[in-house]
Amino acid sequence: MQKKSITVVGPRETVDLPSYGLFEVPAKIDTGADSSAIWASNIYEENGMLHYVLFDRLSPFYTGQVLIAQKFSVASIKNSFGQTEFRYKVPLKIRLAGRTISVLFTLANRENNSYPILIGRRTLHGKFLVDVAARKQNVPARLLLMSTFISPNVSAFVRGVEKAAENLNITHATYDDVQFSFGPHGTRVTLLSTGEDIASFDIVHFKTSGERDVTAAMARYLKKRGVKIVDESTLNFAPSSKLYQYVILADNAIPIPQSLYLAPNHLKVAYEIFAEHLSLPFVLKGIHASRGAHNFLIRQEADYDQAVKTILAEKIFVVGQKFVPNVGDYRVLVFGRRIALVIYRSRLDDSTHLNNTSQGGDARLVDLSELPTAVKTSSIVAAKVMDHGVAGVDMVQDSETGTWYCFEVNSGPQLATGAFTKEKWTAFAKYVETELNK
Repeated sequence: MQKKSITVVGPRETVDLPSYGLFEVPAKIDTGADSSAIWASNIYEENGMLHYVLFDRLSPFYTGQVLIAQKFSVASIKNSFGQTEFRYKVPLKIRLAGRTISVLFTLANRENNSYPILIGRRTLHGKFLVDVAARKQNVPARLLLMSTFISPNVSAFVRGVEKAAENLNITHATYDDVQFSFGPHGTRVTLLSTGEDIASFDIVHFKTSGERDVTAAMARYLKKRGVKIVDESTLNFAPSSKLYQYVILADNAIPIPQSLYLAPNHLKVAYEIFAEHLSLPFVLKGIHASRGAHNFLIRQEADYDQAVKTILAEKIFVVGQKFVPNVGDYRVLVFGRRIALVIYRSRLDDSTHLNNTSQGGDARLVDLSELPTAVKTSSIVAAKVMDHGVAGVDMVQDSETGTWYCFEVNSGPQLATGAFTKEKWTAFAKYVETELNK
């Protein structure tokens, strides 16, 4: 009897789905996973048929084509939080390492995964042998080279390195080409020119740095996802920027409002992008601003155009954020992993959307019991992951959905100024005394 042939694959491969015109989709080969999974969206059942779309709008492989499956099943799985979820499974024909096979895929939201396709051991069994050190000749190592701009000298450098390397493919991009997206399903940092997640590269080199916090945010995102960074020093940046904070907070399960960052040179023509991602109204806020400065509420395109004029004239870097309807917010003062004071802030009228006391808002001290336990825990964790001994964590509750969000973590939370200075001084004195007595 003739033995079935076994094909050797590496831990990272590309998959073709010829029936749908999709080729060289990055895939992770994972013997630790039981089944295979593929990124899908718009999944629903109707008249006994399953409708779905492969990938979603955030993916460069998204086509919008609605697929209809007659054969499908539903499986119960436990997610990373130990909660039971029900997911659909469908058969799809793919080509992997030159072999065409039928695979039973779980349809999943893989927005926050580096690879849109996961190949598990059931698919591999009897067909493929995984060599963890293998790198196929047709799948070269991928280096992402980031620089402030593309010059003839750097272009020559890239060509020279590729020529000298045995099996290396270099993508050269600028910081203007980077998009940060923060949503309910996690964080993605992509290249606008290709749609690729920067975490899909094997190694990243920050040759030069534009805004240090943008570089640091990218490096932090990559490090968390196991991607090699040539320059570890890029991580050494105080997380004062809202953009860098959002990467850290989101990766530590601290809920932040849905947000989108684009480089300033894209802003003039980006209204529809922001409106589609965030819906109206949304806010543009300076990533380096404090005390409510450079914070623009956008209800329509005219508001956006006026805000962008100011932003570009004053050379501000901004992040777009879904507007959270609220009647006020909480400044939670965390000293040494303990909540010292809670100040509730509310705007005087609807002429502004800002609650900051520096913008004319009202303030009152509230008892710690006014905050739900989960919000208190999130505040302490937010200060901890920012490595702040003293922090002002701004928490807000969506008045329509009841969902709580963290707006930002301030390392300089107006201890010497603002409302209730005497109470803040007393709380800080107790904190210092406690630290000295440890």
